[in-house]
Amino acid sequence: MEAVKQKLEDELNELEEELHFKLPKEIQKAREFGDLRENAEYKAAMERQSIVMARITQVRKRIAEVKSIDLS
Repeated sequence: MEAVKQKLEDELNELEEELHFKLPKEIQKAREFGDLRENAEYKAAMERQSIVMARITQVRKRIAEVKSIDLS
């Protein structure tokens, strides 16, 4: 169980780093290209941000489930 919990926590850390550090830079870079309505890079970065946020929610829920399991 500890291995599963550690794997989930590692994934959560990677996702949070991407959400808070990498994606904002990508979004800012994409904004510099101009018109956001026709900006594929901006749309892709925003879509990735939504996917990462959804996955963070899933991983946090799964970690809570794993912590609640009593093996004794």
